[in-house]
Amino acid sequence: MAILESVAAALDALGAPFALIGGRAVIARGYIRATLDYDFLTSDRRVLDAASWTTLAAAGIGVDCRRGAFDDPIAGVTRLTFPGGEQADVLLAKWRWEAAVIERAEPVMVEGRTIRVPRTGDLILLKLAAGGVIDLQDATILLRHGNREELIADVERYVADLDRDAHAAWVRVRADSALPR
Repeated sequence: MAILESVAAALDALGAPFALIGGRAVIARGYIRATLDYDFLTSDRRVLDAASWTTLAAAGIGVDCRRGAFDDPIAGVTRLTFPGGEQADVLLAKWRWEAAVIERAEPVMVEGRTIRVPRTGDLILLKLAAGGVIDLQDATILLRHGNREELIADVERYVADLDRDAHAAWVRVRADSALPR
């Protein structure tokens, strides 16, 4: 069963706005890297209701819905575990800026299906907010391989909406992306 198609179809059936994020989105934006899972971002709270996933559950896909705690960086996540152990996480946006990223996402052909993927600048914002080592490497590479000046202007337009740690990460990513390869 094609994971991307299955999850996208379930989200479409809900009428939930969503975008493909994470490593697969980085790949869709032209940077080849390894990733094992699929990550989606939505602003529709129904994704945390197991009843929203009955079609996938009936097909033998494990469904684990979890609400985020007050101090979690996301409002919640539904982890879908496919036969063979492959996984997809559907993250519920917590902040208005994340919902705006979904709204600005663009249709991109991924695995033979047109799916909405955040613009490169927005993908950098998501990576800055996540703040992990690989996330910041992804942000640096996206900035290095894109139109640097345009991407900097795009990220600067929205970075004020992110927390203090993301601001510090942005300073490091900008500096690292300017270094010779």
